[in-house]
Amino acid sequence: MLISDFEVVCNECGRRKEIVSDSLDVDYAYSERSMGTEVQHIFYGETECRCGNFLSYTITAVEYPVGAYDFSVCESEGCRFVEEPGVEMDYLPEPVLSVYEEIYQNPDYIYSLASWEFEEFVAEVFERFGFHSVVTKKTHDGGRDIIATFEVGGVLYTTYFECKKYAKDRPVGVHVVRELYAVMERERVNKGVIVTSSYFTAGAIEEAAMFNGRIDLIDFQKLQDVMRKS
Repeated sequence: MLISDFEVVCNECGRRKEIVSDSLDVDYAYSERSMGTEVQHIFYGETECRCGNFLSYTITAVEYPVGAYDFSVCESEGCRFVEEPGVEMDYLPEPVLSVYEEIYQNPDYIYSLASWEFEEFVAEVFERFGFHSVVTKKTHDGGRDIIATFEVGGVLYTTYFECKKYAKDRPVGVHVVRELYAVMERERVNKGVIVTSSYFTAGAIEEAAMFNGRIDLIDFQKLQDVMRKS
């Protein structure tokens, strides 16, 4: 599912702000209906206006039945939509090769993947190194997209993977590192990995370094290096 860029207006000062669709995160929710599966594509983001007001916006585009656009719902806090963004189905040809093979031969193919496809691809990459990987439910999962386990000497170790499929010029910021660490602390997991199709800000790199090796950062260049070693 694709949505167009759009504008919002701050409720406090009236300033307009353009929102680029590639800057949004995407989650998915599934339910069964009479004609098959309904898929909700949930695009969401947040920013701060120059006046200090906090703006958030969510566009839920419903695919039902699978392969057909049904309707969309736009919600916002602290702002309002100038016009609701356009929504259309994204029909991608099925790759002749597997997703893994396609990306290995043509790295830019990764940017055509949906977020959930990127998560499954990352799970496959690390399964080739002996991890048993489970992709979590496609919804707001609270800081871990993949739960991976690895057995060493009869002891089972757990690693949380957070996946960010971003445009190549959109870096992963420090807040993603902090969110993953918070989940690790809450659920008593010692190791976390953030994998992205882009790169990390200096702040994110510095933040991860503070946790003494508990959080690894894998940008797209490093991910390609990992693939070549598998």
